[in-house]
Amino acid sequence: MDTWYDDTMLAALKTTRPQGGWHQLQGLSQSEHFGQWTADYDAEGHVADTPATDATPLLYRPIGGRSPVGNYLVSDSDYVEVLTEIDIQTPIPAVVQERRKGRGFLFLGCRFDDQLTRSFARQIMKRSSDAHWAVLPDEPTRMEARFLEEQGITRIPMTLADFAAQLTDALQAETA
Repeated sequence: MDTWYDDTMLAALKTTRPQGGWHQLQGLSQSEHFGQWTADYDAEGHVADTPATDATPLLYRPIGGRSPVGNYLVSDSDYVEVLTEIDIQTPIPAVVQERRKGRGFLFLGCRFDDQLTRSFARQIMKRSSDAHWAVLPDEPTRMEARFLEEQGITRIPMTLADFAAQLTDALQAETA
């Protein structure tokens, strides 16, 4: 899952899985795509011919992304629409709902210092495991610390760059 508009995670996925075989699910603005909460793209950036399954490697981008076509949730009305429905899980694709069952989340580059971020995270983690992790180099704010404790999120106190370097090394060793 990626909650930034840039293509960093997308580029990493293309580098580690150049043969494709993966999907990208992007959140859609209801003002532009009324009634359709996400778009499903294949590794080449085309609308997927077949939907992602539980076995499909997946990049879920609930607030949209720059690539392949620039879907963004940015306005207050976009977030009102999503947050109105997110309690009943409507904006979260079925494959993501199924995949999260019993699994933990690792949050990279994500602060929980505003209510919107905490609301999204809380609902996306719903019905997942009780253990999660977040790479947060700085001490969390009072509200972040409270959220981390409530949600069973263990803070990993290192910079994202250090974590990314260690993760890259581990992935390269795994594929060697």
